[in-house]
Order: sequence, then structure tokens, then C-alpha cells
Amino acid sequence: MHSIFLSYLTLWRPLGYTLTFFGMMFEGDATLFTVAFLTSEGFFDIGDMTVIATASVIIGDILWYFLGRNYISKFPKIRAWADRFAKPVDEHLMDRPFRTLLLTKFAYGTHHATLVRAGMFQMNFRKFIKNDLMAIAIWFPAVWCLGYFGSVSLVYIRRSLRFAEVSLLLGLILFFVVEHFIRKRVRKDLVEDRDIV
Repeated sequence: MHSIFLSYLTLWRPLGYTLTFFGMMFEGDATLFTVAFLTSEGFFDIGDMTVIATASVIIGDILWYFLGRNYISKFPKIRAWADRFAKPVDEHLMDRPFRTLLLTKFAYGTHHATLVRAGMFQMNFRKFIKNDLMAIAIWFPAVWCLGYFGSVSLVYIRRSLRFAEVSLLLGLILFFVVEHFIRKRVRKDLVEDRDIV
């Protein structure tokens, strides 16, 4: 794999470990998948990366919880964000915390908001950490294995990787163009419906 950025990671691995540590706190899924992939390619030591990524996700979850518990009144925008993304799971969070924390780990964009809500509701910290650790114990290996073993399939398609990159770019452009026209059409229909009423 030829990349200037990845070459720097090979030359100075502490940068990769540092980026992983902070990346896991803010964007766990993508970071974990990426570092597992890079670890399987030999850019990182599997033992070091597993310890750093695990510690980071635990520390990050605790920080999000305490943000909700102690500082949410000072950050109304964070409260609005947590309300928007995690309010639908409030009842489940208090009644079935393990299941809720586990499911939101796999539901992109909702987990950190759920952690903040757990803190906002003053969930007992021991109850929170016990359920969160059990959720991490399932989520972490699942995402790690997808990233780590996903690189194996790339061995067979390296020659067509450039084609895949171009195809992905064209697919994204097509997606945004179609989305733009659909959004425009929906707005037009809403205006016409409002005019009729």
C-alpha cells in the first residue's frame, strides 16, 4: 500500500497511537475499523494497538458520561444534540442499560449522545460502567474483526483498487446529485401543498 500519510505512520508510530487514542474518544467505529485494518497490514503492533484502543474507548465513554452528569447545564448545544439523538432511547436506557448501550454502539451517531443522557439522568456510575464494559466487550471484537480480516480480501483485489476508488468517488457524486434533485422535488411538493391549503 503506497501512501505518504501511512509512510509517516510507519516511521513514527507514536503518532498513530496518539491519533488512535483521541480518535476512539470521538469517532469509535471508523477509528477502530481503520486501525484494525492498518494493524493487519503491519503498520501497528496488535498488542499495543489493542491496549491503546480499548483504554481509549473506556476513558472516552467515561468522559462523555461525566460531561452529561456534571457539565451539561453549561453547554446547551450539547444538551440539544443529546436530546435530538438519544431521547428516543431514554426509557430503555434506564430500564435496560446494557442492551441500550450495546445497540447504540452499533447505531452510528447515537452512542455518545446516549452516554451523555446516562450522565444527565444521574445513572449510578457503577451501574453505568458495568453495563458499558459489557457492551464494549461485544462491540470492540466485532468491529476489530471486520477491520482486521477485511484487509485479507484486499490482497486479492489490490490491482483493481484504483478502479474501486474511482467507482466509489463516482458513486458518491451520483448519490449527492440524486439527493439534491429529490430534496428539490420534495420542497416543491411541500410548497404546492401549502399553496393548495
